[in-house]
Amino acid sequence: MKPRLEIALALIVRGDEILITKRPSTADHLPDMWEFPGGKIETGETPANAAVREAREEVGLDVEVMRALEPIEWEYTKRFVTLHPFEVRVVGGELALDGVAEAKWVAKLELNPADFPEVNLIMIDWLKASS
Repeated sequence: MKPRLEIALALIVRGDEILITKRPSTADHLPDMWEFPGGKIETGETPANAAVREAREEVGLDVEVMRALEPIEWEYTKRFVTLHPFEVRVVGGELALDGVAEAKWVAKLELNPADFPEVNLIMIDWLKASS
């Protein structure tokens, strides 16, 4: 039976830009793909709190949640995931990478779906529509 993972995502916006991160080439799942900061929701943690924590851990930024988007269910070959995306804004901290290969601010309208895992297309469409 495939494991089921609950993942919180921080869609870190700054005006019409969003922060994206690149997975390390050594990652066991989706290496070298661009994504939005985030990770597994810990036991007893709300999805919103997990998104805030993951932003701090992965990119060194303190963020606050502006709104929750609809969760997204997805099946990969080896796992099921439920993504809990949150639009957030920076309230402090400095960009510092931990566990990601790269990070960059890009215009929402310039997000290239081919650079991301397929599940991210739903969020990319939403981000482009909100620009």
